[in-house]
Amino acid sequence: MGMFRKIFSAALLLFMLSFTCAPGVHALVLDLSNKRIEIRYSFDGADIILFGTVGSSANGSINDPFDVVVVVRGPEEAMVVRRKEKLGFIWVNGPSLEFPAAPGYYAVAANRPLSEIAGQKEFLATGIGFENLHLAYEGGAGRAQALPEFKQALFDLRTSKGLYRQEEDSVTMIGEGLFRMDVHLPANVPVGEFQIDAYLFQNGEFKARERIPLAVDKEGFERAVFSFAHESPFLYGLMAVAIALVAGWIAGVVGKKS
Repeated sequence: MGMFRKIFSAALLLFMLSFTCAPGVHALVLDLSNKRIEIRYSFDGADIILFGTVGSSANGSINDPFDVVVVVRGPEEAMVVRRKEKLGFIWVNGPSLEFPAAPGYYAVAANRPLSEIAGQKEFLATGIGFENLHLAYEGGAGRAQALPEFKQALFDLRTSKGLYRQEEDSVTMIGEGLFRMDVHLPANVPVGEFQIDAYLFQNGEFKARERIPLAVDKEGFERAVFSFAHESPFLYGLMAVAIALVAGWIAGVVGKKS
């Protein structure tokens, strides 16, 4: 597996180098070592390699210094954030806010700290960074003022599960306009279509963006169970209860015999 990765990396670098040497090519070209991740019972996470090259374009010469920011975004899903409040000696659920379409996975990486690449205005315009994500929310009147607090809570919760990673990974500049990034997906990664965006910055200004898709899906028995649970949730629930009852009955019979 290690030898295959080295051969693949060398071939891909030579292929991308041919683009960097050609005049007038698109500013960014991206490729992945694996464009589809299959989740089976033994899945404990995955690591893939993103390769990219920066070529000459109308936005600037390849000889000019440049920076690359990579954003990996997973499928959107609903997320409810609740604030805990102390009532006497116990903690109870307080006000809540629902984000109906929050990224299930979100990672931001760059070749150097974001603060050294561009200003907040550029990142806000491109939506780079969790604080610049435009998240719709539902929670009734009066929640708008508390939105930053709930948004930070969402970020902290997902970060603790390894699903949000901001500036924890880095983009490696190889030379001759080439760069790479190791994309880590944890074992609890959501299933669905991912988007990997590479942003090119020069002299603190956004110049270009390129996107490449990544598919994460369940396979085999896991795929059959996943499809059944989502297509027929009522029957799936009944079957789960039946299996639990049978398992409990068998355990009781075995316990009496022993």
